[in-house]
Amino acid sequence: MAEAEAAATHPDHGRTNPAAVTTPEGGKLVDPVDRYTALAVRGAIVGVGLAGVIIYLRNSRLFHKFQHVNQIPKDFIRKELELKGRVREVLPSGELRVEHEPVMKIPFLPKRKNVNSGLLNLRLAGVELSQSGQQFLAKDLRLTNKPVTFTVIKDVEGAPDVVDADVTVKRTAFGRTNLNVEVVRRGYARVPGPEQVKHLKYLQSVPAYSRLISRLLMSEKVADRRGVGVWERDTWVESVQSYPSQVSGIIRSAAITKAVVLFYNVTKDVLLYGVKLTQQTYYVVLAIAAHLQNGYRRFATGVDRLTDKYNKVRQRIGK
Repeated sequence: MAEAEAAATHPDHGRTNPAAVTTPEGGKLVDPVDRYTALAVRGAIVGVGLAGVIIYLRNSRLFHKFQHVNQIPKDFIRKELELKGRVREVLPSGELRVEHEPVMKIPFLPKRKNVNSGLLNLRLAGVELSQSGQQFLAKDLRLTNKPVTFTVIKDVEGAPDVVDADVTVKRTAFGRTNLNVEVVRRGYARVPGPEQVKHLKYLQSVPAYSRLISRLLMSEKVADRRGVGVWERDTWVESVQSYPSQVSGIIRSAAITKAVVLFYNVTKDVLLYGVKLTQQTYYVVLAIAAHLQNGYRRFATGVDRLTDKYNKVRQRIGK
């Protein structure tokens, strides 16, 4: 009872906030410890949330830097997402070694330090480079350290470290060049022929590859009409000099010439076989005649013997 009476008579009895003290002027004083405690709790919640967001962004594929072509998600390839990078090396075979840059960058996040940064090996999809084309990519274009955008088209069978890609390089501030189309348009490469089984399989199964080949075939027609690169033709002087051989070749390949040659060969073969058949028939006739002659001689000899025997027998009977 004494404790209850003491609590009832306490100055703070009936107040909702013991830390709030009423001033003589009618205001309230709040304990600063309680105020800072609430701010600290809220700051901790916000900090944990930001840390979670940062961890998510670092591990997200959109913010991830690929070190190897195997790290590129299949969804990126299937959806034909455009990736960015910077060319670090061009191999003599025409393959590009590109340092990948994340799809989306976060400016306020510090970059990870990676001394041994992996490079992506990219091969131009849908083209068969000539030696001039390989030199054009490796030396003439000067692609080293230039930014590129690329779309992975398909994997390369037998080469797990390389992918076929549609590559576009930024040449100037406002100009971009598609390398696949450029090498074909300049005559440095050909489009694979329809007789290649793998090429036909990818045309039927990979829509991105089929669309790329359609573009490349148009560029190949342009190069063929212009007669550049692998489609280069002789000059008019060389053409005039080659006219005799061309005319003789046309004559030899003409249908009438082939018919005359065929008729000659058939007639010659018939005559040769006829002569051989005549000779064989003659020898057969001679052999038959010789056998008939021998038979006739034997027959005549037999008749003569019978005649002699008959005459002898007749003489004996007449005596």
